[in-house]
Amino acid sequence: MSLWGASLAAMSGFLLAAYVHPFWMAGILGVWTAVLAFSPLVYRRRLAFYCFLSILAGLYFYGYEILHASTLKPSAEQQAAVWVRGEIASVVKRDGDAARFFATISEWGEEKERLRPLAGNEKIVLRVQLGTAEEAAAIEKWRTGSQLTAFVRLALPSGARNPHAFDYARYLHWQGVHVTGDTSFGEVRTEAAASVWGSFQEWQEAGASRIDRLFPDQETAGYMKSLLLGVSQEVTPQLASMYTNLGLSHILAISGLHVTLVTSMFLWTLEKASVSRRWSLCAAILLLVGYVLLVGASASAVRAGLMGGVGLVCQVVGKRLDGKEVWAGALLGMLATNPYQLWHVGFQLSFAVTLGLILFVPYSQQVAVRVPAWIRTLVAVTVSAQLVSFPFLLYHFHQFSPLSWLVNLIVTPVLSFSALPLGYAAIVLDLLHPALATLPVWVATHLLSWVHEPLLTMDQWLIPFTYWPHPEWWWLLLYACFLGSMPSLWKLGFHRKRDVVLYLALFLGLLAAARQPFAGSDEVRITFLDVGQGDSIVVEIGNQKVYLMDAGGTMRHPAAEPWMEKRDPFEVGKDVVLPFLMSRGIEKIDRVIMTHGDWDHIGGMKALVPRFSFGEVMVNAATPEEKETEILQMFQQKGVPITTGTPGQVWSDGPEIEWKWLHPGKTTLRGNDASVVLQLTAYNKTVLFTGDVEKDGEAVLVQNGLTPVDVLKVAHHGSKSSSTDELLAAVSPEAAVISVGVNNRYGHPASEVLHRLESCGAAVYRTDQQGAVTLIISSAGLIWKTQQLDT
Repeated sequence: MSLWGASLAAMSGFLLAAYVHPFWMAGILGVWTAVLAFSPLVYRRRLAFYCFLSILAGLYFYGYEILHASTLKPSAEQQAAVWVRGEIASVVKRDGDAARFFATISEWGEEKERLRPLAGNEKIVLRVQLGTAEEAAAIEKWRTGSQLTAFVRLALPSGARNPHAFDYARYLHWQGVHVTGDTSFGEVRTEAAASVWGSFQEWQEAGASRIDRLFPDQETAGYMKSLLLGVSQEVTPQLASMYTNLGLSHILAISGLHVTLVTSMFLWTLEKASVSRRWSLCAAILLLVGYVLLVGASASAVRAGLMGGVGLVCQVVGKRLDGKEVWAGALLGMLATNPYQLWHVGFQLSFAVTLGLILFVPYSQQVAVRVPAWIRTLVAVTVSAQLVSFPFLLYHFHQFSPLSWLVNLIVTPVLSFSALPLGYAAIVLDLLHPALATLPVWVATHLLSWVHEPLLTMDQWLIPFTYWPHPEWWWLLLYACFLGSMPSLWKLGFHRKRDVVLYLALFLGLLAAARQPFAGSDEVRITFLDVGQGDSIVVEIGNQKVYLMDAGGTMRHPAAEPWMEKRDPFEVGKDVVLPFLMSRGIEKIDRVIMTHGDWDHIGGMKALVPRFSFGEVMVNAATPEEKETEILQMFQQKGVPITTGTPGQVWSDGPEIEWKWLHPGKTTLRGNDASVVLQLTAYNKTVLFTGDVEKDGEAVLVQNGLTPVDVLKVAHHGSKSSSTDELLAAVSPEAAVISVGVNNRYGHPASEVLHRLESCGAAVYRTDQQGAVTLIISSAGLIWKTQQLDT
């Protein structure tokens, strides 16, 4: 029996319990029993143990789920306002005029004086609205462990409203949270309470303040806080985006490299102070515990701390352990405390990459033996980390830059072995005397400037094969089997040159399959994205051409005061349209259709122009307004042609796929009535895209002649000034799609429009009720998919 085998059995049990109904677990147990019955006797005992452990892990997961069931969920479904009492359970993070944190609730009720205890403490996410700069300053002094009493409005977290988008409800579920709460600063009362976490938070903030003083440049200071202390929220959005895009974000996460460096520096110092090796190792273990707590105890930090601590203990007792066993022990220990961690991205990446290094790096010593060992090791570490992290990055982020391999090979050692020790040295020397820290601060600042400047330039390059479609389950399984089988095959002697060539060929084949080159080749996929109160439609013609009709837009007003400015405010183009295009593996948009100049249709384009290549932009012939002109200039600077159409203009994108420009032509119509109206005919099915055209524009369309359509994109979000009886009589749609925001202030869609659509027999799909609506057209007919069920 081994911890390695036990960890695999436990993970399989957790996964089965998470996705399989308890009833089927009995069936799985039967399958296991049959396997054992026909297994060789020599393996039967070991397999029986792992089988038992897997079932036990599944039962443990079911019990964990029951213990973490929500008592407040029924009240949250009604959006009830209640009093709650509990304690702050995480760092309070303020962004502009709002702060968020986890709170553990122990009591609740409708009246403050009559609170009743919960059956078990329940963790919620609390959002506190701030009204003044004084409140903003005060909330930043709240500490983990402090007691709070608050009047909050409960709600359920929202799920993903677009395909493969971030699912906030699912994310919170794996944090053990089912309910959110909203309140204002004036409705919360806090009482400071001593806690271990609060003390370490104060020390962390003291270190962050010291870094602010040492590094006058705000961008450098924010970067060093993340690098040295794990305080990532102060890294500038531009820098964080660049690190993510180039696959360098692991540098900013506290990991085994940080633990190794800090421990090595500490041991070296004690050695110079003539402390015995045994006592030095014991002191390093204590340092490691404090360091992990100081940097926030993230999954990667805890994993590194556990493995590093075990390694130090082994040195103390003079025993060697297999790296896989240490890895498995850390995994089992962390999952035993919280099995939900198995679904945390940071946990997955930390353990997967570490396992990859343990399995693959040793083989670097057996190849290219004439190359210096340090070069072989450096290349092996980079290649192993990239190989193992690849499927996780595709699944969660749909992004992997081909430059990542080279950038990591060069930049990671420079930053890890220069900027990191320089930063720690600056802090330690500053404790002795501020003047001593001058040199390391100067060197670190100029080093970061020297490194970041070319990286920011590279981040602007449009590198092919950077965005990857969401991987299928079978591809993930094949890739895992490929990686898992290589160490075993290598040990069996399959490491000749022809074997290496075969491994490379298989890897390239998996890369090609990940691009999904044949998916949807004989269909047209139309996705009506949920961008709130706005329009954004993506039309994919097979796997050959992509049309983007509008990109939504977020109306923003300048903050009344500087403290209210958000560091990285939500923007539809950046946070909704871009992630969807990435999840489809789209890197070139053949035609952008800007139906008209309203910001809720074109505002999101600003975030997209730098990230894609474009074939053509089609607009109406109206004189553009200031904001529309700004976006058009961005396209022109990239050399993208700007064109318009004329009524009756037709073009084809392949057999049985035809577009027709219907509106506008030469007309005095302006604003919404000048919206571009297109008709798509694919596989004998017709879709009419109407932008925001209103009754005057619709009258022109009817006058010019319309034919019946299968699908109507309802104009102007279902406003009563559009979708007139005359238009609906002319096109008599079988289905209609309304792009509209949840609880929008305009009251869209109008009841009159819904009545008119019902009268003409059209099935209605709405993004406010169903999230994104996807229509797939093929020779077999129409297939409709919605992101959410009707609410």
